[in-house]
Amino acid sequence: MDHPFLSNRKLILIYISIWIVVSAIHVFILQSLYLITIESAIIDGLFFNISFALLGLAIWYIVAYSKPDKKTAINQFINHFSSASIILVIWIAGCSAILKSIINEPAYLKFFDSSIAWRIVSGVFFYSIIVLIYYMIIYYNNQQEQAVREAKLNDIVKQVELDSLRSQINPHFLFNSLNSISSLTITNPEKAQEMIIKLSDFLRFSIRQPENNTTTLQVELENIKRYLDIEQIRFGSKLIKEYDVDEACLNHELPSMILQPLYENAVKHGVYESTEPITITTSCKMNGNFLQIIIRNNFDPTARSRKGAGIGLKNIKDRLHLIYGSSELLKTTIEGSVFIAELAIPIKEL
Repeated sequence: MDHPFLSNRKLILIYISIWIVVSAIHVFILQSLYLITIESAIIDGLFFNISFALLGLAIWYIVAYSKPDKKTAINQFINHFSSASIILVIWIAGCSAILKSIINEPAYLKFFDSSIAWRIVSGVFFYSIIVLIYYMIIYYNNQQEQAVREAKLNDIVKQVELDSLRSQINPHFLFNSLNSISSLTITNPEKAQEMIIKLSDFLRFSIRQPENNTTTLQVELENIKRYLDIEQIRFGSKLIKEYDVDEACLNHELPSMILQPLYENAVKHGVYESTEPITITTSCKMNGNFLQIIIRNNFDPTARSRKGAGIGLKNIKDRLHLIYGSSELLKTTIEGSVFIAELAIPIKEL
């Protein structure tokens, strides 16, 4: 486990700066309250504080490798009591031997012997503060790692849900197309053959969609045109297609196959049920931070509607909610004998 201070230049500079301030306060107290000479006060302050700063770096390994999340409070207390005792003995004994060999000032030596008690107290305080900081760092790192793991798990879950929703769309369309081909093999075998070829092109396009499940509007519309070409083989002049798409919209991204169920809906409830020509109009424009796509189709209000499971529209809403976090991006309305589906796709900066 990397040391949080030694592996981070900014943190080690902060750590050094704090100990410099502590040393300065130490020197000031010795000189002003205990009347120790400035030279002796500086030597004392530097030796005691710099040495504990170095020991403080080593305390990290005591904390990190004791696995605080797997031990009881009593075990932790025993571990730190033992390590603190050893560190304090090494600290005070080592500094005492060095300072007494360097400083021969009688007043300082007398002061030093009488100051052992508060040096022990200050050492315990320093140890406790450093341990607390290390525990906070470990807790923070654990929280960050957990957040990353949860984010990855959420991404995996979201991707599974998206793949599940998308996998329901392709069989839905395939089922309808095969039904159409089945009908045409009896009434018009040549058109059935043409429809099989176009269906093959459509499915080949579908399985080559990018792994990130997004595509540009231009590519999506090309796919929609393939689908409508397939349906037009069956319905002929009864199906009319119109497009009004701003060129500025074409390169913006949207979830792949997101429009497919809307056109299936238009064909199923519009073209199939009506005896009159049905016009499917596709328009797209930029609307603030959204790509606004509107699909309209007229229908016969007197015709008996073919009821379905509603999987198409539900899948669109579910996918948009999973990807963009909003369930208000698809709106459907009926104005007279015209069904309107409006999508608002948040614009991704290119």
